Amino acid sequence: MLGRLKYWLHQIMSQFKARHLSQRLLDSDSVSLAILRHSALKNVSRIGIIGDSVAFGLKAEFNFGQYIQKATGAMIENLAVSGAHLSDNGFTSIYQQAHRLQPADLFILQGTDDDWLANIPLGDGNASRQTYIGAFYQTIAYLQRLNPKAMILVVTPTYQTAMRGTRVRRTERTLNTLGLDLHVYVRAQLKACQALGVPVVNLMQTRLFDPSKPQFRAQFMRDGLHPNGTGHRRIAKLIANTYNKTVNLNKKVQVD
Repeated sequence: MLGRLKYWLHQIMSQFKARHLSQRLLDSDSVSLAILRHSALKNVSRIGIIGDSVAFGLKAEFNFGQYIQKATGAMIENLAVSGAHLSDNGFTSIYQQAHRLQPADLFILQGTDDDWLANIPLGDGNASRQTYIGAFYQTIAYLQRLNPKAMILVVTPTYQTAMRGTRVRRTERTLNTLGLDLHVYVRAQLKACQALGVPVVNLMQTRLFDPSKPQFRAQFMRDGLHPNGTGHRRIAKLIANTYNKTVNLNKKVQVD
């Protein structure tokens, strides 16, 4: 019951943000919007997004999906919920989010840090959906059945420097009770993407997001965890770049 209530509250908040997006855009956004508008994403009519608080856009003026929608006019269905596990722990899980999506031309699965924080076992491609990678494999399989012609893009978590005031309360190197840090979960997901042939936007690179630096946090992710509007604009452009490369690669393979 609480999961369903949380989900609907997130949907209402997303609609409110989308209606007020134009009022929040800066002059500098026009260049980024033009880049997205002239990318291969302009040919995508519908995008389905699942994930956690990052995909939802918690603590941001807008999320990357709304930014893409503003640039391209694509219809966005974003079912992301803050605190969502990839593993199936109930209604808000990314696994169950996928099962509520409508068919789309592009599916974006934003990987989460919440399984790491909740001490969920990694598992593998043959494991149950109550494990991190088991759920990942089953979620990808479901999306492929939902629309076999759609592209699936995976977006990883970023580096983290979670702040409480001026004090660092955890980083992505913090170990959970299983003795695993977030890097272990991300490496496992990257390995699964390679095995499944799924393109990935790997945000866990310091050249892209380095919240350990106070100046970076001030500009892109004030709490060291959640990108702000400027951070989501960067993610949107990275998604467009990966989508472009994948489309061009697929065309080359077809020609060859």
